[in-house]
Amino acid sequence: MTSKIAKSEFTLPQRLQKVQPTLIRRIFERALPDSINFGLGEPDLPTPQFIREEAARVTLEEQNGYTSHAGLPALRQTIAEQYPHLELGLANVCVTVGSQEAMTAAFFAILERGDEVLIPNPSFPAYINCVNLADGVPVFYKMPAEKDFGFDIDEFKSKITGKTKAVVLISPSNPTGKILTESDLKAIAAALDGTGIYIVSDEIYSDLYFGEKPRSVSEFYDRTLIVSGLSKSLSMTGWRMGWLASSQEEVVRATLTVHGFLTVCTSTITQKASLLGWTKEAEKAKADAREIYKRRGEFLIKQLDEELGLRGTSPEGAFYTMVDVRELGDDLEIAEKFLTHRVITVPGVAFGEEAKGFLRVSFCNNEEKIAEGISRMKSALS
Repeated sequence: MTSKIAKSEFTLPQRLQKVQPTLIRRIFERALPDSINFGLGEPDLPTPQFIREEAARVTLEEQNGYTSHAGLPALRQTIAEQYPHLELGLANVCVTVGSQEAMTAAFFAILERGDEVLIPNPSFPAYINCVNLADGVPVFYKMPAEKDFGFDIDEFKSKITGKTKAVVLISPSNPTGKILTESDLKAIAAALDGTGIYIVSDEIYSDLYFGEKPRSVSEFYDRTLIVSGLSKSLSMTGWRMGWLASSQEEVVRATLTVHGFLTVCTSTITQKASLLGWTKEAEKAKADAREIYKRRGEFLIKQLDEELGLRGTSPEGAFYTMVDVRELGDDLEIAEKFLTHRVITVPGVAFGEEAKGFLRVSFCNNEEKIAEGISRMKSALS
């Protein structure tokens, strides 16, 4: 007689029970047709033509099977050369499917269940979910709103415990556009000296800056895992090109193990085209993008002030400003009001309690669209 296995309801694993769709995604899904998207977290500029042409050539002319798990040696060498202070070799770089895979795989590589990871508040919600997936415990250090979301070393140090295994830094920041100063980075390095704590440094926006080029904390702290990619600087979000780079070779090796079983390798076509990501043409494209976003950011800040009487923080990098709407009411309610007038913004609370009362507004739109979006916001508030 054959016994039947009793049917039971699917139970979500505990590590996934802590992972929820972001408020950002829930807002996007409810947007009306023809909305002006100020919630966008990706460049609206096209991928440079020379990279697109190289990808087309590679597709048509070359065999594109798997690369090694770690990626093409020539690409890893080029990435390693971007951090001359670290004197990296091929074994210190892993090419990943975007920077978020690098981040997630790194957490899987270094975290034991219950290890604490310090995360900025506010910050992009993916960090929390990546830590939860790896059975870590997110702990938040405030980037105080009253300091325009600047870094506070005393607040940071107060969150370090014996359970702290890693710290997340992002500079320039999503959502605030703030850049950690050299003084900030040195203070962080001094606070962590001798602790064995890793820094996971998200440098995906490091080529989008409007003053001096941001410094990397890896210049001051050896146990740094750099996460980056070409998504933002060369408008290659859909190409899924990222990397983990670090002097901590054993961590890179462990991350590579996770990466290999998750994805085998990053798209070979993307990797080959990405070899052009640091040529003179590419550097010019990055510089041009910086000028465009700088001009747009200044235009947006001026429009917010003159048309709406609202203050946006002055962006130092990336393509975001945090707009103070506390005098108007709850940030979620204001975002909902704008949504009904076909304008997408993101409530600050989506990035953490410290940003409650603010909206993240992106300037990944041309000036004409920015002006139209501001006009619709004005109608919503009238």
